[in-house]
Amino acid sequence: MALNQQGKSARRRSVYGHNTGTTKEDVYTCPANCVAEVTYIHIHNTTGNTDIEIEWYVAADTYTSHFLEGKNLGAGQFVTFSDIELVLSAGDKIQVTPATAAHVDTIITVTETFVPVG
Repeated sequence: MALNQQGKSARRRSVYGHNTGTTKEDVYTCPANCVAEVTYIHIHNTTGNTDIEIEWYVAADTYTSHFLEGKNLGAGQFVTFSDIELVLSAGDKIQVTPATAAHVDTIITVTETFVPVG
């Protein structure tokens, strides 16, 4: 019996990041044996004034793509990407870095699909 139309396991989830310094934060990392479709990114600055950088780290190429660079967010301001489709492979990351210390919260929604080995 052939299994031609075998479904793949998937789950939809949201993750959050919380950065109060100036270090690069790995907000989301695609798990092993998965691909992840990022469909929503929301970044909110609660205090201070800072420039935000969003990066997509591509693990297979050890390359960092600057998704957003130098976006200034004052206290209470945010930036939202609600109509995007980024497909990440295992080990790929979405990273957020504030230029100055602030209270930066990030929400990312993804659908992770299991990719069996072999």
